[in-house]
Amino acid sequence: MANYDFNEDIIIGEAGEQIIVNDLTKMGAKFMHFNKDNKYDLSMNVNGEVITYEIKTDVFIRPESDTMNMFIEKECRGKSSGIEVTQAKWFVTYFKHIHEVWYIKTETLKELIAKNNFKITSNSGDLNSKTSGYLIPRLDFKKHFIIRAIPR
Repeated sequence: MANYDFNEDIIIGEAGEQIIVNDLTKMGAKFMHFNKDNKYDLSMNVNGEVITYEIKTDVFIRPESDTMNMFIEKECRGKSSGIEVTQAKWFVTYFKHIHEVWYIKTETLKELIAKNNFKITSNSGDLNSKTSGYLIPRLDFKKHFIIRAIPR
């Protein structure tokens, strides 16, 4: 997110989750339900199997100011969060302003983080949230992701 306002970010995040539902449905998955705890955000039925997804909507990256990094949250408000707590099978980042979705298995993302010395940010979220996370140079690691264009 990028508003640094939790209430605004929730609205943006839920809209991003719907974009992912639409994309997965186009690929043949069937919507099951949204989840509102930190285990996962969405479950879909894919060929008879329940698959869970952690979804992050990034509105910070814009074509004119793209740092080429992907932010993966690991801590917020003094607690583990994001990649550290999700139980989702897939980790999804929706880049709203560049119209791309990046899919990666959560296990693969955790392996990338463990094997690389990614920069860790601090104070990345809402004021006083003490949000920290990994900055992954996305073009250097894009071969690990399934990248799909989202129509404008």
